[in-house]
Formats: sequence, C-alpha cells, structure tokens
Amino acid sequence: MMIRGLMMGAALTLAACSTGSGPARELSDPAVQRLLNMPTPEYYATLTVATQVAQNCARYRYDAELDSQMNERRNELGRGSLSANSQRNAIELETDVMQRSFGVKHGVELQGTDLCPAADAEVLEGSALSAMLVPV
Repeated sequence: MMIRGLMMGAALTLAACSTGSGPARELSDPAVQRLLNMPTPEYYATLTVATQVAQNCARYRYDAELDSQMNERRNELGRGSLSANSQRNAIELETDVMQRSFGVKHGVELQGTDLCPAADAEVLEGSALSAMLVPV
C-alpha cells in the first residue's frame, strides 16, 4: 500500500512537471543566462542544434516559448533577431561548426539517428543547449 502511494505521488509529480504551461526554465537559470550572453552567431547556432536534437529525440521537445522570451530579451540588448540579419554568414558558419562539434562530442549524426543519449548528456552537463530541451 505504501509503495502504491509513493508510485502515485511520483506519477503526479511527473505529470505536473510535464504539463506546465510556462517555459521549462526561467530567464534567471544559469544555462539560459549562458544563452542570453552568447554572441549572436553562437546563440543562433545553439538554437539550431537544439532544434535538431529535439526533432530526433522523443523524450524532449524544443522550448519555443522560452525561445520567444529570450529573443525579446536579446532584442532589448541589441543581440536578438533584429541584429541577426546582418550576421547571416557568421551564423551559418558557426552553425556548421557547432553541428560538427556536437556530432564528434557525442559520436552521433544529427540527421536520422536517435539523439536521446546525446540530449541526456547535455542536460546532465547543464549546457546552454540543454536550456532549450524540455522533457516530454
């Protein structure tokens, strides 16, 4: 009976965590702060890789709401989407480098493979990329 109660409590806790309407992380979170303070090319490269990871792992989704909040904040700081247009070539180069680095770091291909173990590793590390991954 006690075990059943503990299991029910754990299930309710997990359900509460996964059905929240807000972003998985707050802007004050250290991983989010690393993203907010990144140079524009590195920031957009990180978001691109995080999107690819979320698309190739059923256990995580990309936090679009947090993305929107960060973009607003970065625009206030002069480093958001409004400044990205003039840095398109640098963003493309940084994205290529980050995709290759991520693949080498985790021994994976970003396309067509299960990236859940790599996503789990990023979350455990508390990387900036992990800020954008929400457990499903």
